[in-house]
Amino acid sequence: MRPLLNVIWYVTLALGIPGNILSAIVWLRRQVSSKNSSAVYFAALAINDLVFLLLEIATTEVFNCERCDGWFCCASRYLNTSATILEPLLVLAFSVDRLIAIVRPLQVCSVSLETVSIL
Repeated sequence: MRPLLNVIWYVTLALGIPGNILSAIVWLRRQVSSKNSSAVYFAALAINDLVFLLLEIATTEVFNCERCDGWFCCASRYLNTSATILEPLLVLAFSVDRLIAIVRPLQVCSVSLETVSIL
């Protein structure tokens, strides 16, 4: 069972790292991101996935951090957990953005700093 998991892991890395880099480059282009608010969410998801994969490589393959015994292992586990938590939050933000775009397509809502400071 373990060799199959290793093969799946290396295929995920081989497709995920270049795919996320290319996705971030495409979604962060000026002509794409300036016209489409979804591009920012997709770029953030690509960068988040890339950070997750690179930190997972660093903690398991390079430094072999099974437990937090050094500052790098603890910091990389903390950042890896943060990337794991950030993923569904970005999907939720994207879903709310699309819901607002569908429900109120022509209404622009602006939030002033005074409203934010009151909250």
